[in-house]
Amino acid sequence: MQAGALKLKPATKDYIWGGTKLKTEWGKTADTETVAECWELSTYPGSESEIDDVRFKGYTLSKLLEKYPEFFGEKVKKFKVFPVLIKLLDASGDLSVQVHPSDEYALKNEGEYGKTEMWYVLDAEEDAYIYYGFNREVCADEVKKAVSENAITTLLNKVYVQKGDFFCVPAGTVHALCRGVTVYEVQENSNLTYRVYDYDRIGKDGKPRELHLEKALEVMDFSPARTVNEAAVKLVGDATVRKLVKTDYFNVKEVRIRGEYLMYSPDSFMTFTVAEGNGEIEGGVSFKKGESYFLPACQMYKLRAENALIIVTTL
Repeated sequence: MQAGALKLKPATKDYIWGGTKLKTEWGKTADTETVAECWELSTYPGSESEIDDVRFKGYTLSKLLEKYPEFFGEKVKKFKVFPVLIKLLDASGDLSVQVHPSDEYALKNEGEYGKTEMWYVLDAEEDAYIYYGFNREVCADEVKKAVSENAITTLLNKVYVQKGDFFCVPAGTVHALCRGVTVYEVQENSNLTYRVYDYDRIGKDGKPRELHLEKALEVMDFSPARTVNEAAVKLVGDATVRKLVKTDYFNVKEVRIRGEYLMYSPDSFMTFTVAEGNGEIEGGVSFKKGESYFLPACQMYKLRAENALIIVTTL
């Protein structure tokens, strides 16, 4: 069956740090006033993205995988669970300082996979920044003391960001997105997060949000962070392709289309989110900023745009 490109409808999440940009600037809809995250490509239980196509009415991404496994390619078969989860995040406030466990630790202690992830900065306000790893070698006792004194951020590597920056965040890296940053996030298919510090904030239930400091210290990388990320750039037809991140779980690239761009993968599905502009996929499917599409494996796709930027993920 040749399905062609399938538009995705995300699951939306509203957390205390979320804002309105995903609705006002990225075309997302939700019942809540603010939206913190849109789970664009997700098979995570209770938070699945849906197929927004009349041919697959009522299908979640998991149902599509069950009914049409050939759409997903051969590579997905080497994973025990669907390996990837893709989100858009709008940080109107600072996210907690946090860390994710490795697969080995998470499977042993939590019964699910850990989380390596990457961020691509879609937009950033002036002087916006993130925290990424430590700014020097530290130890567990030093981290515990800093948390107790509300001084953990003095140990963290503060990185000012702008649109187009990207970061690979391996499991064990202490990190935090901060106010004024909108990101495209690709991660392992896991929801495990250990909060290290949360600015003494009160949650929507009126109670301080739970911290997981002891577990965090068990998985944390205490060495100084390396934040310089280099990307290979090449011309492919009418497109400029920048290869961003390659991991055991996902590969991510940025593609600037000025004309035509062909997409094909013989052994994996592809998915893309539109970061700028608009265009069309041959066959009558149009795309615009904020939309995400699932492209079944072993099919050729011709994208046309005068000037569009898409972020592509595959296995």
